[in-house]
Amino acid sequence: MGFIKKVGTILAFAVLFLLCCAGFRWLLVDDTQSYTRLMMHAFYEQKNIDILFVGSSHCYAALDPSVTDEAFAANTFNAGSSLQALDASFALIREAAERYRVKHIYLEMYYLMMSNDEYKDREQLTGTYIISDHMRPSLNKLRFLLEASASKYYVNSFIPARRNWEMLLHPSDVLDLARKKGTAAYRNYEPIGGYKGKGFVSNEGEIPGGILLDTAGFDKIHTEAPSADWLRTLQDIIAYCEKKNVSLTLYSAPMTLFQTAGVGNYDDYIQLLKNLTEGTDAEYVDFNLCREEYFDQTPDLFADAGHLNEKGAEAFSRLFADYFTGKIAAEDLFYASMAEKIGAHGTDILGLSYLDSGDGMRKLKIVSTCPAGSLFSVELRTPDGGSEWLKENSDDPYFEIGQEVHGILHIFSGETETEVEI
Repeated sequence: MGFIKKVGTILAFAVLFLLCCAGFRWLLVDDTQSYTRLMMHAFYEQKNIDILFVGSSHCYAALDPSVTDEAFAANTFNAGSSLQALDASFALIREAAERYRVKHIYLEMYYLMMSNDEYKDREQLTGTYIISDHMRPSLNKLRFLLEASASKYYVNSFIPARRNWEMLLHPSDVLDLARKKGTAAYRNYEPIGGYKGKGFVSNEGEIPGGILLDTAGFDKIHTEAPSADWLRTLQDIIAYCEKKNVSLTLYSAPMTLFQTAGVGNYDDYIQLLKNLTEGTDAEYVDFNLCREEYFDQTPDLFADAGHLNEKGAEAFSRLFADYFTGKIAAEDLFYASMAEKIGAHGTDILGLSYLDSGDGMRKLKIVSTCPAGSLFSVELRTPDGGSEWLKENSDDPYFEIGQEVHGILHIFSGETETEVEI
């Protein structure tokens, strides 16, 4: 009897501990504006998922199940989430394949999620937690969290309230969050913002004037040394889908030409993914190579440099389904390379990519489809009527200004001219 009593005490303590953790999480973790909370609730409510879309925000902003359901004649679901790394995608793929009779998985491969760091070196786990916090208890969730980071983060991973422990020193904040969570809208998982259901999040925004000033595309894609963890996870996903007899397609959703031309080596990324899928049952399809007559990546289809807006998502969802249901041939739809696409675009100044440095300066790069060796001139015109030439007839697309500088930058290259407000 003594042994049974001890086991009962341990179990009672464990149940009490879990109840306390759940209570503190409810009080201290603010997920009232979380799209992923709504997505994961809908995910577990499905009777079946025939086709799963999974990946970063480039996934959840691009594919609308209200369009793809009809086009594929199947139940499609968008399990995209912000900052979704490849191991998080794998956790969601496992979750879907073990619960539903999934036939096809489309894994979005945004290049910035190609980590050059090992998982144990992660310092920022937001992309992990916004998913794991809403996964149901399982060995899959346990595996995901144990492998997602170094052991020093395990407390925050398994006890979410610990991340916001300092809120206990501010009772008014705790009460405010409790009021938000006590509403019928929160309890009933009512949509927020642009959430449209089954994981799709629309954005009605549009790039002002069609000319970009954005951080996207400032640096090259680091294809030369992806992390061993990223490579292993991709290989594991491919092997897992083969074992489960689930078709797997890797894809990249359309971004602006500003972003793909800005990085300067986008073709290297395409080749990397094609090499990694060669000899497997998976394939890689990059919709940034679309010909303009099928999907013209004009600024009015985008909310920012990398994300489609609502209009763009509807058009892309139809194109995506048309291609994968065989209505459009690859040789008709795609350019052979990004270099070919940029060459066919003609001479154009697309905008400025920038990087704010720690010394109060802003580093700027002219993003264009001008031929190599083209000369650029840049004139700054300030609100007080002043002007200054920052660059004259230089083939170097980079220059610097102070972060406090405001005005209009006039950029010239031959007969091509554009304006960017900073």
